[in-house]
Amino acid sequence: MRLITAAISCAAIPILVIFAHRRWTEEIRPELPSWRTGAAFASMFIVLSLWLIQTARWVFLSLNHHFTGLLGADWREIETFLPAYYAYPALPFAFALKGIPRLLLIAAWLFLAFFYRAFWYT
Repeated sequence: MRLITAAISCAAIPILVIFAHRRWTEEIRPELPSWRTGAAFASMFIVLSLWLIQTARWVFLSLNHHFTGLLGADWREIETFLPAYYAYPALPFAFALKGIPRLLLIAAWLFLAFFYRAFWYT
């Protein structure tokens, strides 16, 4: 079940963020104030960067079962739990968007939470 959750969320996150970015740039961005534009972009950046980190960890864990982490064995706790603290600001930043891009980015954030949860015990 964890593998299915990880695969679905890994595939869904970039698709949702790309669709949110396209709708944001084409329809909503010109009418938003600059602080909302910055918060929306920050949310997209955080979600995509955390997705990339977790995907890299998944690939390295699949290739090497004795993988101790991207930063080494002493940093595994930081590497595993610290990105979760970066994900928390992405959700309120996503609320800076309007309409469909807001819903897409919130869905991407939820899939990111599922993606991290799939590797909680590895």
